[in-house]
Amino acid sequence: MKLYPTTMSMLSVSLLGVLVAACSSKSEDGGDTNGALGGASSSQGGTTSSAVGGNATTGGSRTGSTSTTASSVGGSGVSNLPSACLGLPLTTAAVDAGTAINTDGGVQCAGVGVEIEASPLDMYIMMDRTQSMTNLINGTAITRWDVLQSGVQSFINDPGVLAKAPQVGLGFFGATGNPDDPKECDPASYATPQIEIEAIATSGPKILAAVQKEAAYLGGQTPWFPALQGSLMHAQDWQTANPNRMSIVVLVTDGYPTWCNQDVAQIQEMVGEFYSGIAATYNTRGKPGIRTYIIGVAVDQFNLNAIAQAGGTIQAAIVDGATGVDAFVNAMVNITNANINCDITLPTPPSGKVVDPNAVQIVYTPYVGDAQEIPKASSAGGCGSVNGGWYFDNPTDPKKITLCPCSCANLGAGGIQVRFGCRPRLVIG
Repeated sequence: MKLYPTTMSMLSVSLLGVLVAACSSKSEDGGDTNGALGGASSSQGGTTSSAVGGNATTGGSRTGSTSTTASSVGGSGVSNLPSACLGLPLTTAAVDAGTAINTDGGVQCAGVGVEIEASPLDMYIMMDRTQSMTNLINGTAITRWDVLQSGVQSFINDPGVLAKAPQVGLGFFGATGNPDDPKECDPASYATPQIEIEAIATSGPKILAAVQKEAAYLGGQTPWFPALQGSLMHAQDWQTANPNRMSIVVLVTDGYPTWCNQDVAQIQEMVGEFYSGIAATYNTRGKPGIRTYIIGVAVDQFNLNAIAQAGGTIQAAIVDGATGVDAFVNAMVNITNANINCDITLPTPPSGKVVDPNAVQIVYTPYVGDAQEIPKASSAGGCGSVNGGWYFDNPTDPKKITLCPCSCANLGAGGIQVRFGCRPRLVIG
């Protein structure tokens, strides 16, 4: 836990604490090359509702579906999840009709910010090993698979990642590279990793060896649906067995689905069911919820973003061009650090400070972008602000802070600070 002096002109210190940039790399400041990879703790159930597809009326079950019937918006109830909402930029005045506004805005605040530590992370990577991975990266003489091999090697040896000590596993899709193989469209084929989830110091060399070996066998179509469903099934099982950690799925792909169920709306629905922890057409278990992150290799971002949004992570990261290897590493490091919970135990204030419930700010700083103050709500009933909110478990003797659902849905890689001695600019209810 780290302490930082705070003024409203200072950005919160990121949780990343690593030397490389986030998946929404700093090159994005000059162009949209990579996504922000936001997303909330899966147990909170926040996601962008407009991105979630409808109910697959002829869809399958936990053992698979190959239906391509178009779906309508709504469906199994996933569309009722809250959308993400941004906090108040620290550089602007607080404006929200019907609420109390502290006009001083904390500009003269001399409080101290305490950084909230992230939860330990378990990651199941589902990697595209189809024929198109042999294509060259735009403007280079290296293949897409070369980028993944070099990127994986750098990621598993990154000092910041090793210090963070995530647990990582790996699977490939298609299962065999043969579109006529029934395993290709069977989610169970992807529910067993080739490299099981374990500490990266142990699994990392195994993952790199598997990626290097697979280079000789690339081929086949792109069966997104069963690959995602199977990997989410395994991550859900893993999360159940490891309740004190956070399990996620990372899909790495260079194209859109070309085999099995290719209906993007149904893929959204399936991913949304797993993220929200709703027992429905594809997620037959329900809880726990699992987030899905997307890394696209030399591919358009549009449909990838829709899947990422349904999976609670806002936006896909795109890896392309001469900086492709660095972008892949940055994306993976960013994901490694995007595991902030939305129920926050109130940290002990630093020496010389006391907890004044009326002088606590919550500031979220995404890895790319400006810091945001999350408004204070009097209770869960005050979670209706367009800028989100947070509230204490006990307004006079607080022990815990809870983020409102839409603020939870906005979280991604970045830092959360609890600022003691700073009045919230916006108080709701």
